[in-house]
Amino acid sequence: MDRFAAMKVFTRVVESRSFVKAGESLQLATPQVSRMVAALEAHLGARLLNRTTRSISLTEDGEAYYDRCLRVLAEVDDMEAELTHAKLNPQGRIKVNLPSLIAKTAIIPALPEFFALYPDIQVEMGLSDRQVDVIEEGVDCVIRTGELEDSGLVARRLGNLPRITCAAPSYLEKFGEPKTLEALREHVAVNYVSSNTGRIRSWDFLVGDRIETIDMRSLIAVNEVDAYVTCGLHGLGILKGAAFPLWPYIQSGALCEILKDYPCPPRPISIMYPRNRHLPRKIRIFADWVADVFARTPLLQTQEADIEAKAIAD
Repeated sequence: MDRFAAMKVFTRVVESRSFVKAGESLQLATPQVSRMVAALEAHLGARLLNRTTRSISLTEDGEAYYDRCLRVLAEVDDMEAELTHAKLNPQGRIKVNLPSLIAKTAIIPALPEFFALYPDIQVEMGLSDRQVDVIEEGVDCVIRTGELEDSGLVARRLGNLPRITCAAPSYLEKFGEPKTLEALREHVAVNYVSSNTGRIRSWDFLVGDRIETIDMRSLIAVNEVDAYVTCGLHGLGILKGAAFPLWPYIQSGALCEILKDYPCPPRPISIMYPRNRHLPRKIRIFADWVADVFARTPLLQTQEADIEAKAIAD
């Protein structure tokens, strides 16, 4: 038995909570994965996993062995990295999930720079606003906007996403420009449907030291950013969204910013990844690069550059 290979298989089974998914990620047949874990248990003389027809879980011995495996595998990776000069040339595939808005306006335009620096790293990018199960779906890191819920992941704040309210000149010519929030209630919006909740998002504004929330009426609601902006450009209603993608239309006159006396609270932006004392170097490099991209983006209000990563849950 190749104990090192068996340790890698065992940790992948634990992280994916499935023999089938572990085999798929390692390109091994499910029976082979099962045999390797069984052989490892026989070698150790201890049961590492509780198995049922529906789920698997760690035994007490399995928990202790899993923690040791993580340390051993990380030490081997670090040793190999030093021997093969991987410190200078990090390599491998990174699977990242992020909102299409952030991808299209900030990350993708800067990727040529990233690949010039790290030509041996490949990025597999999933575009979605929904919450993904990082372990279940085999994702290395996610970028999310908004306040974060307890998730068991480690989160690093990248900055804040300023938001503005605007409308097409054709809409303002037909219905007039609202000057107050009371006047806004009489207008029509293009509403946005949250991918996480399936519900229409309320509109929030800063009024002094409090936040006022308005549920806008609309003729159309969408769940995709490009469609949302397109509806506004065609005069289907007032928009409220991130300033970053809207600003070029403001500058060209295709949209007009309104309600400047009633700012929208900015949405925080964070990068999140699984809790691991030995985070792979390629993920650390990607997270640092993303943080630098945000720090260099004028239309993003970034936090101080030395913000420490924080744990969202114990």
